[in-house]
Amino acid sequence: MKNVTEWAERIFALPEFTKVLGNIQMCARQLKPACIPDPVVEKKKEAAPVQAAQKPAEKVEKKKDNVESLPPTAFNVYDFKTFYVNHPDKKGAAVDEWYKMLDWDGWSFWFFHYEKYGDEGKLLHVTNNLLTGFMNRAEHTSKYTFARMAVLGEEPSLEIMGVWLLRGQEIPDGLAKEHA
Repeated sequence: MKNVTEWAERIFALPEFTKVLGNIQMCARQLKPACIPDPVVEKKKEAAPVQAAQKPAEKVEKKKDNVESLPPTAFNVYDFKTFYVNHPDKKGAAVDEWYKMLDWDGWSFWFFHYEKYGDEGKLLHVTNNLLTGFMNRAEHTSKYTFARMAVLGEEPSLEIMGVWLLRGQEIPDGLAKEHA
């Protein structure tokens, strides 16, 4: 990596750099990456005597959550999200088409209201951080949810509320366990 080495040496020689980190010297010899197996060790492993036949590992069936165990649905939430986000008339024609597309037996609407604890909801930037954290922790449910959340009201009585479209007729396990 000749070019990278030359670039690094030029950077390490800058007065601004040496003022903060001091003199930095490159390695005298190239180090081996830890992820590349040593061929001598590999040969020894191959030559090791074979132990008694081991029992095949039993397959552990992963328990499905309440969303994965639901019957299939014709409504594809990813295609819907793409359609809705790109539609020019989100409040009119997009909603009308959405209602036609939706599998009303396989999906449900939910109103979410964040229950404040202690002094929460007094400062806008702190309340926005609460909402952002909640949405980040709920990201793993995006394959079967569609939501719009907002911070409403004025300081010092801010509220976090939203409407969610969820797969099934109950809150998904992933969302309920994470945020209960």
